[in-house]
Amino acid sequence: MDTPNKSGPGNSISAIGELSMRTRFISRRGLLQTAAAAGAASSFISKPLRAATESDVLIIGAGLSGLRAAHDAQDGGAKVQVIEGRNRAGGRVLSLTDIPGNPEAGGNGIGAGYGRMIDSAQRFGVELMNIAERAPLIFQRELVLDGKVIKESEWADHPRNAFKGPMKKMMPWQPMPLLMSTKNPLGKNYEDWYDPKSFGLDVSMHDWFLSQGLDEASIELAYNINCEHGASAHDVSSLMVAFTYSWGNMQRDILPRATYAGKGGNQSIPNAMAKALGDKVHYKKAVVGIRSDGNMAEATCADGSVYRAKKIICSIPFAALRNVKMDPVVPGAQGRAIKTMGVQKLTQSHIVAKKPFWTEDGLKPGLWTDGIVGNMMAQPFGQKPDEITSFTLWHRGWMADQIDRMPEAEAKKAIIAGVEAIRPSAKGKLEVRGFKSWQTDPFSCGDWAIWQPGQVRDFIQHVAKPHGNVHFCGEHTALSNRGMEGAMESGERAAQEVLQAL
Repeated sequence: MDTPNKSGPGNSISAIGELSMRTRFISRRGLLQTAAAAGAASSFISKPLRAATESDVLIIGAGLSGLRAAHDAQDGGAKVQVIEGRNRAGGRVLSLTDIPGNPEAGGNGIGAGYGRMIDSAQRFGVELMNIAERAPLIFQRELVLDGKVIKESEWADHPRNAFKGPMKKMMPWQPMPLLMSTKNPLGKNYEDWYDPKSFGLDVSMHDWFLSQGLDEASIELAYNINCEHGASAHDVSSLMVAFTYSWGNMQRDILPRATYAGKGGNQSIPNAMAKALGDKVHYKKAVVGIRSDGNMAEATCADGSVYRAKKIICSIPFAALRNVKMDPVVPGAQGRAIKTMGVQKLTQSHIVAKKPFWTEDGLKPGLWTDGIVGNMMAQPFGQKPDEITSFTLWHRGWMADQIDRMPEAEAKKAIIAGVEAIRPSAKGKLEVRGFKSWQTDPFSCGDWAIWQPGQVRDFIQHVAKPHGNVHFCGEHTALSNRGMEGAMESGERAAQEVLQAL
């Protein structure tokens, strides 16, 4: 989600108890629907298991969902152990603390309705800052097509403008949020996205756009160039997108001028959660196999270590779980979901400018392009709200594929050259200080989950079902929330399941 992501001095919410209470257990309808009783698996190894450690609950993954599950299970009296493949906590929450302003390479703004995130920040001593006042500068950007800057005043009559009627006056990034705000088929009932009565909407965004009167050229311009979800309008369900926008609008309805970030970076929240667990979190434990019988479950790591528990909570994203041997194999719709669910292709570049080139050429700081630069957004997180500390470049879909095929050093050079070609005033003033490809990260294999057309209908009631003694969490299993809050929701639900079963 392209939202403000880090703060310098801002408005602390250390005294937002009322907001926290209002949002603490927001949107929990349907959470327990996924707590189906675990059936015994049919096969297991024939000799006793030898484990490096045993516990009541083994949590795989020290991202937000896994850490929330660990704390909830521990609070419920279970002996827990967390293992994480990376050498850090946070999963897809990653703060680049070595870059001015601490930009986010993962989870971004925390909305007013992120009750679990807000609770966790308060519980574990992380200060939250309101960064909403910095948002306007983030979204100041110039349109660039075919390498040429097109001024907003020129756009309505420009030959590349394929829009019709009132949309003719809109910049390419404006029709999508407008349509999803005024014609969202879910309206304010965002939880209806997983109700079978909504499954008729589980069609491609391309088909939904056509139903709204857009032609192919307009769809290309309004969606495919810089895809918010998926790689094109053909490979993402309009039901997922409608849910995303309806849920996002709910956040703004709760408190319109509120977007928060953890002081020092959003990763400070999972870091604090992991620290509170102490030596119960083991890092550099890449899981390669998960096995379960009717009584116990175990996880085998690439280094040969084995962890055994009565229950496993697995937060591995499905795109990465495909590379883990499951014994027994996950059957049916849930197994197909693991094998086929989509994932967002996303690579981010974080650029620091040695001098403010945007004051020299008179253009807006950011860029929205149809080239390798992608969507370049200013990050105003200095001491003053208008102080730009870095730029985040969002490369999605085909752009991410193109960049990821290059060696990192070559990719950085190509990105800098792309910006300089558009803005000669930036020549010699840019440095790529941060670079993150989520789809080449073996522990995620992409960013957030993408529900492809038909997959909400086919998989939504199955993705979170326990498989023997293995339970699942992660934002891809959440029902009522998105992103970081969805991850927290799923961890809470999984902990409830195992505590009820122990």
